[in-house]
Amino acid sequence: DWPASKQQLRESLLQESDEERRMDLLRHFKHTQTFRLLAQDIEGLMTLETLSDHLTELADTVIDVSLELCWRDIQTKNGGENKSLKFAVIGYGKLGGKELGYVSDLDMIFLYDDDRPNAETQYATLARKLISSLSTLTSAGTLYETDLRLRPDGVSGLLVSSFAAFEDYQRNRAWVWEH
Repeated sequence: DWPASKQQLRESLLQESDEERRMDLLRHFKHTQTFRLLAQDIEGLMTLETLSDHLTELADTVIDVSLELCWRDIQTKNGGENKSLKFAVIGYGKLGGKELGYVSDLDMIFLYDDDRPNAETQYATLARKLISSLSTLTSAGTLYETDLRLRPDGVSGLLVSSFAAFEDYQRNRAWVWEH
């Protein structure tokens, strides 16, 4: 029950004020869920497609909750502003295709739809914080390796793109395989 698991994870993390402890709790959650899926996989209780769907749902849950925590931390550091989040994490590759395996990395791009003057800077900070949250090695391990090379203009491109810039890229400069 992924929605219930997400809510339970969210509640336990919101009670924890120490960022490193929250990172470890996320990693323990992922390890626990992965172990449960592995046990069912070994017993032959699910197809490869079902397993991939669950591993992808696990990644989606971890990304979603991590994003909420990162945004909350940024808002707290900015004087408690409670700006709405106009930001999307788009999964490409195995994440986007719901084909994750046990050791898959996460191919992602980041888009925002916010016309405030400092929006790009703020969302770039959020993206960097999210990447760090997912890939930092703690005593409980890492969550996921991330791959951001598929963003518009590749590694030379901006970390975050506005929806308008992404649309322009897709219409005018993207390779055929990117569609």
